[in-house]
Amino acid sequence: AAALGAIRARAFVMPSRTDLYFPPEDNEIEVPQMPNAELRVIPSIRGHLAGGGGNPEDRRWVSDQLEELLAT
Repeated sequence: AAALGAIRARAFVMPSRTDLYFPPEDNEIEVPQMPNAELRVIPSIRGHLAGGGGNPEDRRWVSDQLEELLAT
């Protein structure tokens, strides 16, 4: 918990809603411990592979989130 609280950078934590290895529920516990973090769940059916760049829809969604993060 102390390590997560020490992260001061703004962050978007982006698990896939269908990831069985690292489900969003895990991040729901972690994100509140990070002072400048937001949970942004990738709306993908591709599980653990979501956000990896192999699917145009996932790639576009992640890119949109990163653009927003970097613009602030």
